[in-house]
Amino acid sequence: MSGVELLVAALMGGLTAGVGDATSGLVRDGFVRLRDLVRPRLTARGEEALRALEAEESDQGVWQVRLTEELIRSGADRDARILAAARELLAQVEAAGGRTEVGHVDLREARGVQLGSHNTQHNTFN
Repeated sequence: MSGVELLVAALMGGLTAGVGDATSGLVRDGFVRLRDLVRPRLTARGEEALRALEAEESDQGVWQVRLTEELIRSGADRDARILAAARELLAQVEAAGGRTEVGHVDLREARGVQLGSHNTQHNTFN
């Protein structure tokens, strides 16, 4: 798993596992710690990059693609401290019974891309 795949898996796993009341405090704390480590990197890239981190309530497929791009551009996917926090969070999510898998998405030269479930999209290409 690449650094960016690890980060996105951890953030998504922490986000989805952190929703329920039964989630361990370790998972919630790990998610907040990882998000707080990533936030300064994205803030340095501008408001749009920070919104990619904060927009987790939107369509998860779109959020995952935007966040992946911003994590790579910010260099967060190569920061040893951030990656260690992501590994720790993934371990906590898995111990709590959460899902942590993330598929690989390659969008090179893609047009009309749509990720997620139950979507509607209409494209006209010239």
